[in-house]
Amino acid sequence: MKKALSLILALVMALGVTTVAFAGGDEGFYVNVAIADSKGVLQIAYGTVWVADIDEDGAYTINDALYCAHNSYYKGGAAAGYESAKAEGYDGLSLKKLWGETNGGSFGYYVNDNSAWSLLDPVAEDDYIYAFCYQDKTTWSDTYSYFDTKTVESEEATEVELTLSMLAWNADFSAQVVAPVKGAEITIDGEKTGVKTDENGKATVSLDSSCVVSAVSPEGSIITPPVCNVDIPEELSFFAKIINAITSFFNSIIDFFRGLFA
Repeated sequence: MKKALSLILALVMALGVTTVAFAGGDEGFYVNVAIADSKGVLQIAYGTVWVADIDEDGAYTINDALYCAHNSYYKGGAAAGYESAKAEGYDGLSLKKLWGETNGGSFGYYVNDNSAWSLLDPVAEDDYIYAFCYQDKTTWSDTYSYFDTKTVESEEATEVELTLSMLAWNADFSAQVVAPVKGAEITIDGEKTGVKTDENGKATVSLDSSCVVSAVSPEGSIITPPVCNVDIPEELSFFAKIINAITSFFNSIIDFFRGLFA
């Protein structure tokens, strides 16, 4: 019994200790990175990545973010899974390997749901960087898609309405325009839900735990898997419940004696 009480007291004391997170270095910042492979599978769903100036060019770029993302998430790090290089006749920097795939050089990358020109395009703190391998390596018909909400935080089970949009080309292919994605099936942690987006790209899903919400392509088209990260706290652990019960018990005793001497 004494050991159990000692453990509970230690846990209570631990709850009062403030921890300081290591930021990852003196210079740099955090961004959110998503990567999808050539099968349309999300390998990183906007994971948090500390960006450093890895090529020491004095700028923080998409290249830096993707390199650091592979070092953080890919087995073997960037040395095994990532490669970029300058191409002849091109002033920017091109992708050569993403998540271990060379993919015939067919890649796309976006920042904050806007198409990027080069891996040397700048990134800033809290940006959302999305890179993918084209599934269609012949006509590159893959269309970039995204949810209007990238994160959902709730203290309890909730219903969430999401709008799925895509960047499509206008009639003369001179510019990209935003259009709704109709008929895409919503997935939760990769599992199909049977819920599909309507003509306005909207869908409502019920969520009761932390998960990644995405979507699979409507029939006859290919979209990049969108990402919405959902954070719903798990139920209190057994020891946390005990601590709460003990705290509640002692508070009731204190309130009782306060009432006697009031």
